[in-house]
Amino acid sequence: MNVVSNFLKKEVEKLEKKVFSNEYKKDKYRLNYHLMPPIGWLNDPNGLCYHNGIYNIFFQYSPFDANGGLKFWGHYQTKDFINYDYKGVAIYPDEKFDCHGVYSGSAFIEDNNINLYYTGNIKLSGDYDYINNGREANTVLVGYREEKGYSYKKCIMGMKDYPKCITNHIRDPKVWKENDTYYMIQGVRRNTTPNHTGAVILFKSKDKINWEYLSFITHKEEFGYMWECPDLFNIDGQNILITCPQGVERVGALYENIYLSGYFTVDGDYTKEDLLVDNFNILDCGFDFYAPQTFLDEDNNRVLIGWMGLPDIEKEYQNDVVDWQHCLTIPRKLSFKNNKLYQEPYKKLENLRENEISIEDVKNTNSYETIININNSNNFKVIISEGLILKYENSKFSLEFINNIGLGRSKRSCHLEKLENIRIYVDTSSVEVFVNNGERVFTTRFYPNISSLEINGEMSYTIYKLGSFNISSIYN
Repeated sequence: MNVVSNFLKKEVEKLEKKVFSNEYKKDKYRLNYHLMPPIGWLNDPNGLCYHNGIYNIFFQYSPFDANGGLKFWGHYQTKDFINYDYKGVAIYPDEKFDCHGVYSGSAFIEDNNINLYYTGNIKLSGDYDYINNGREANTVLVGYREEKGYSYKKCIMGMKDYPKCITNHIRDPKVWKENDTYYMIQGVRRNTTPNHTGAVILFKSKDKINWEYLSFITHKEEFGYMWECPDLFNIDGQNILITCPQGVERVGALYENIYLSGYFTVDGDYTKEDLLVDNFNILDCGFDFYAPQTFLDEDNNRVLIGWMGLPDIEKEYQNDVVDWQHCLTIPRKLSFKNNKLYQEPYKKLENLRENEISIEDVKNTNSYETIININNSNNFKVIISEGLILKYENSKFSLEFINNIGLGRSKRSCHLEKLENIRIYVDTSSVEVFVNNGERVFTTRFYPNISSLEINGEMSYTIYKLGSFNISSIYN
C-alpha cells in the first residue's frame, strides 16, 4: 500500500470499528438477510465470483458519506450465502489513474488467480461538461488473493486506447474467455449526431493486459444515451446481453424507472462484426433495481445479484435512513425458457427458514417468505404492512403503495397473461416479489411502522419466518 491507501485505510477503519463494536445504534430499517454497507453508501455489486470454495461479493462503497461520494470496493465472502465474512475495503482510490473513484468492474479467474477489472475514474477541475471532456476513464487490472488482498494494480487502458467515436463516458468492464481469446465489454456513450447513443464496446486480448478494439453492440434505433453495467453470457443456448440504458423515454407501464435495467437476446457473431439489437426486456419491474451482475456458482448455475437502488432518484423516492444507504438483492438463479429470462430465489436461501408461521404471527416478525399458489386469479390481492398492495386484474400485475411507507414510490405494473404463483421475500425495509416462478420480478424498498400480511382470494399459501445472516468481520 502507498501513503494514500494507508491514510484512507486508517480513516475507514475508524468508522467501521465503531459499527462492528455497536457504537452506532442499529436503526429499525437495517436489514436482516440482505448485504448492506457497514456504514455510508453502497451501490453496484462488483467482481462476483466463486473461487476455491468461497464466493466473493465486492461492492461499490462510499464509507464517508451516506449520500455517495468517493468510491471504494468493499468485500464480503461466503461459502453458503447465510454466513458471511466482511473483509473490509478491498480496493482504494489511491493511484493517479483511479484517484476520483474505484468504479464498477468484474472478476475473471484463471490459473487459480482472481483478476479484477474496474474503471478508474478521474474528474479534472475546470469548466468541463464531463461528457466529452474533463473526465478520464481508465481500465485497471488488479491481481487479488483471498487472504492477502491485492498484490498489484496496473492501468491497462486509458483514453488514448478507445475509439474516437465514443465520449469520455466509458466504464464497467466485464471479462471472459472463449477458446484461446479473452474478451472484454464496457458500457459507452457514443459521440453520434444529432444525439449521443448508448452501446456496448467489445475488445479482445491474448494476454488479459493488451486489448484491441473489436466491435460494438448497439440498438437498431436510438435507445438511451449511455449503456452501463454490461454483462454478456450464454445461458441455455442463448446469448444474453444485460445492460442498464440511461436516457430512455418513460413509456407507460413498459419503461417506468428513471434508468432501466434489462437484457437483449443477441444473435450473430459479436466477435466478427458490429451487431444491432432491438428486443429489450426489463429485468425487474419494481422501483429499486439496477446494475445487476452475474456469475457462475459451484454447480455452474448462472446467478444474478443486483443493487437495490437507483442513481439520481433522491427527489423521486427516497430512503428513510441516516448513517447508511442501500443494499444488494438476494441472489437469483437464472434460466432462459419460453424466450424469456427467468429469475428464481437462490435455493441456498431456503436455509434461512426457521419455521412455518401463520398470518397472525407475521406481526411478530419483520423477516418472512410467503409462497402462494393461486387457484383463481380474478380476485387475487395481498396487502403487506397495511400499505403495499400486490394485485392482479385484467391481465395486469401491479405493486402499489397506498400510504407513505413507500416514501414517494407509487405504482409499478406489468402485463401478465396469467397468474399461477407468487413468492414474496419481506425483510425489514425491502420486498422482492417473484411471479410465476420468476417470469416477472418486482423489487422495492419500503419503510413500514408495523409488520402485517393480508391475503385475499382463492389460493393456498405457506409462510416461513426467516432468520438473519451471520456476519463476522475483520474487527470481531
